[in-house]
Amino acid sequence: MTGSIESRYDSGNYKAMTFATSDGLSLTYRVYGEKVPGKPAIIALPGLTRNIRDLDPAANLLAKNFRIYTLNLRGRDTSDHDPNYSNYNTVVYIRDIYEFWQHLEEEPVVLLGSSLGALLAMLMVEDHPDMLAGTILNDLGATIETAGMARIFGYAGKLPDEADLSKVVATLKEHVGAQFEGLSDADYERMAVSMYGLKDAKWHHRYDDNLGKALAENKETPRDLWAAHRKAAELNLPVLSIRGVLSDVTAPATIKQMQDIAPRMTAVEVSGRGHCPILDEPAAQHAIVDFMNGI
Repeated sequence: MTGSIESRYDSGNYKAMTFATSDGLSLTYRVYGEKVPGKPAIIALPGLTRNIRDLDPAANLLAKNFRIYTLNLRGRDTSDHDPNYSNYNTVVYIRDIYEFWQHLEEEPVVLLGSSLGALLAMLMVEDHPDMLAGTILNDLGATIETAGMARIFGYAGKLPDEADLSKVVATLKEHVGAQFEGLSDADYERMAVSMYGLKDAKWHHRYDDNLGKALAENKETPRDLWAAHRKAAELNLPVLSIRGVLSDVTAPATIKQMQDIAPRMTAVEVSGRGHCPILDEPAAQHAIVDFMNGI
């Protein structure tokens, strides 16, 4: 049953592959499209509790013009779970991403990140600018609004398993419905299937259960995202911000201030979307294509 539902919302227009991290984990990724001479490839990263199934609609569209890789972070979906859950932190994620880029043997790429993925993209500018031709930040800026984060952490990892997928859909509508306008029941079902898979006859979230422990016990010193953005400005690195008009995570004033610091940064807002735009919206797709063509 689950296979037929998953395939309903899967383009299938990719190669599914794996790569091994330096500490021996196998991470899964997908390759969309063909290499385009003179154009950088895109590496796309999902959000905190999300995975590359979320990115399939957007990647399938972008693959008409660019090569795009989507990477499952450790502990997400079909990537290996880390036996040491304290490794679910930005330091290790950044190491994984850099090793992944080296594994691909690509020239500098555009790093497209959603939510946590966008935070990692910003930090990569400081840590590994050699791998970057540009960054695309999907609904995250240098200041993260506490109201939005409180909303997300209020339900992330805390929703019950359900035997019936329709109950998962109903729960999603309850928690994220205010962030999305005009989604059909099929859109919500696609979202549910990307976030949940069948386990022991119940729909269970597609990430390591220990991720919640890692977040609760996290002792990382928060890094200054404004400093990371100023580094992007110093490097004259192309940056695109995509913000959902309904977002409670990223404020318009933050994006305006970032543009004042980095005149080469462009920004677009997606109507009817909050945190995060799905990136298959025409406004998001046009912005990404124009940004890529400008590099």
